[in-house]
Amino acid sequence: MARHTVFDGIDLLFLDVKRETIQFFAKSHTKTFAINHCEEGRIECKFASGEYLYMGPGDMSLGWHIRADYQHENYFPTKSFKGIVLLVDVARAQHVLDTLVADTPIDLTAIANRFCENTDFGMMMEETESVRQIFSSLYNVPDSIRAHYFKLKIVEIFLLLSVISTESHEKRGSYRKQQVDIVKAVGKYLSKNFVKRITIDDLSRDFDVPASTLKRCFKGVYGVTIHQRVPS
Repeated sequence: MARHTVFDGIDLLFLDVKRETIQFFAKSHTKTFAINHCEEGRIECKFASGEYLYMGPGDMSLGWHIRADYQHENYFPTKSFKGIVLLVDVARAQHVLDTLVADTPIDLTAIANRFCENTDFGMMMEETESVRQIFSSLYNVPDSIRAHYFKLKIVEIFLLLSVISTESHEKRGSYRKQQVDIVKAVGKYLSKNFVKRITIDDLSRDFDVPASTLKRCFKGVYGVTIHQRVPS
């Protein structure tokens, strides 16, 4: 993990994970929110609320750290993940932005609340073209211009989030623990029996789960259809 302090109260973290699990416990007593972006791979977030959410390439999420449900552990279904976390300490960062863009006020608390008003831990969105351009450009920046480039892009991100719709692009594919446990068991079974011819009906019967539920949840967890994992 590489961490860059872009402004006072604003840190940019680059994650490049090649493992299956990571424990993550946010400090819930500070007024801090995180913007997360997935460039490659897949990440599972298991929250205290009992919900499981998955981010895939192009997805973005935003959530308060002050909410207890933000404390979670991460599982990487594909054992690979590349992404960005933008940590924002509102009390410190707001003063910096007020100085930088006085003519176009950026209210950090209002931005976070727009994305978090309907849930305890934030919102997950499929990426728009404008968001894709901003985040993708952050991954490969020459060292000689990195510090100044990050500053420009962070301000651009906040300006965009101030006006972007939180309705048309919301992605709320959450799953229950029982569903996730079954899908993971199926995934392990397929990995161990990859040379066998297995049908979805076989899996549905053996794991006592409706075929439609199995197909939907499998795609949600692994990011591919079950047909792509079953030998033809």
